[in-house]
Order: sequence, then C-alpha cells, then structure tokens
Amino acid sequence: MYLTLNSINKLFTNTKKETLKDISLTVEKGEFICIVGPSGCGKSTLLNLVAGLDRPTSGSIVLDGETVTGPGADRVVMFQEAALYPWLNVMENVMFGLEAAGHSKEDQKKIAEKYLKLVRLWHYKDYPIHQISGGMKQRTALARSLALESKLLLMDEPFSALDKQTIHILRAELEEIWEKNRKTILYVTHSVEEAVYFADRVIVMAENPGRIKEIFTIPLKRPRNIEDTEFVTLRKEILSKVQLSAKQISAEEFDQEED
Repeated sequence: MYLTLNSINKLFTNTKKETLKDISLTVEKGEFICIVGPSGCGKSTLLNLVAGLDRPTSGSIVLDGETVTGPGADRVVMFQEAALYPWLNVMENVMFGLEAAGHSKEDQKKIAEKYLKLVRLWHYKDYPIHQISGGMKQRTALARSLALESKLLLMDEPFSALDKQTIHILRAELEEIWEKNRKTILYVTHSVEEAVYFADRVIVMAENPGRIKEIFTIPLKRPRNIEDTEFVTLRKEILSKVQLSAKQISAEEFDQEED
C-alpha cells in the first residue's frame, strides 16, 4: 500500500480528550480519498497527522515505505484559505516553493508555466494577488501545490469559502487535473455531494472519539453528474451515515448543494 495509517490514536493532553481512536486506513497510489463527518470528529486533525504537522499519541503513518515523523516535501497541504504571499504576483507565488526546493531559476519558470497552464491561469501570471478573485487565488494555491510534485496532496476543505458557482467550476477543474496526473489525494470536506463527486472511496467518520464509521467505494463513472439518479441515491445513503455533532448541526452543513 502507498499510504498506511496503523491504529492511529490522538489524545490532546491539555483537554484529555481522545480526538482520534484506532484509525487504520490503507490508500493505493493514485487514489482520490475523501473524508466526511460531523464537526469535531477529527477530520482536520487526521490530515495534520498525515502532513506531519502533529504527532499521533500512538500508532504510525507510513508513506511509500517511509514513516512520517514530521513535515516533508513528499506531502503538500492545501488549506481553505489560499495563504498566498500578497507581495508576490501569481507566477512568483507558484515559483516560491520551487526555489526553496532547490530548483534553478530556469526550472522554476518552466514548472510554474506548466502548472499555471494546467489550472488555466497562465494569462494571469503577472497579476498581483489582490487583483484576482477568490477562485483564482485557490487556482494559484493549487498550481503551487501541484508544482512541488509531492507524493501526496492533502486538501482541507479548499473550496468551502467560495461561492457555489465558483465551487462547481473548481470541482470540475480539479477532477480534470486529477484525471491527467492521478495524484494521490486525501481530501477533507463537509460536503457529501463533493465527496461523491471526487472520491474513489469516501471515509465516513464519527465523533467522540473520532473514528472511522464506514467506508464507501464509489463505483460511478467519471466525469460524474450530481443530478444522475445513481449519484443522488449514493449521496443520500452516505449522508444518512454522517453522525451529527453534539451541537446538533443540521444535515445541510454536510451537503452543500444548489437550490
């Protein structure tokens, strides 16, 4: 297996709360895995552990034969906020990580060009960050993440802060990009619709403590249509498994769909 999580447990000593309990999961190279579940079930905590931004209390995480002990260039995280450098333009933002990775200036430009064209931003390469839309900022962040050519891309609700029209456009673009490069992706989302749209498998988590409740294999052909009967049926089945949080968050939080 390409990525293996072995009996991961996470206890935060300051609260003595067991956030994650006995999380075991294997991921094949090139798989698109989506994680859904109620607020507080530990989805983002799990992503941080795989990223090496935090350490599990017990258990191990292995990526391509190497145990994860901290952050590394083999894993890249894309967050809800684009986190771009406002003093750099679009292309310079994509090149920034490449410079830190030791690429020559010429190679930085070639790689940045490749991925900016992939996310349809090449004509905006010289734009200052403050002059582009929220969707374009996330495209820039995606290009920057892809340009590092890591083994694993970790995405934590990257489209949730955008309007629905932009979300649907970016979903289609990410799906197209993934079909081209088959990057291994671990994707956290509140939207069951989004999970069914993207995933080879959907991991449904429960809370108190956070644990894997059920795993759904998504057999639908790509590209997927959210209005197809099979899609709607599967979305409803998975949604019914998503456990509500202690604050009784409504099911709509987990199912961001068009009116």
